[in-house]
Amino acid sequence: MGIYSNGSIFGIQIYNFNDDDMSNILFEEKQDEIMSYTQMREAYLFYNNLNDKNNIFFKIYTESTSTLSYNKDNFMMWQPLPFDTFLEKFGL
Repeated sequence: MGIYSNGSIFGIQIYNFNDDDMSNILFEEKQDEIMSYTQMREAYLFYNNLNDKNNIFFKIYTESTSTLSYNKDNFMMWQPLPFDTFLEKFGL
């Protein structure tokens, strides 16, 4: 049981947390179509140009399905993205 992504990336958020434990979105790209190489590269270059890379986190906007909604339409949602996977997918 669970929620599963089909692996397609429709958006990305790059964010950190401020002193109040509230997330602070530094970069966001979200669309109805799969991200292009150019858009993914833009997100990577934004991250690469950050002066302070401490406590930076990533989420991807992806098409998902749930075992609880068997035979239902897929849905879009934000999912955490580990740093290593960000570098693999976006640092092309």
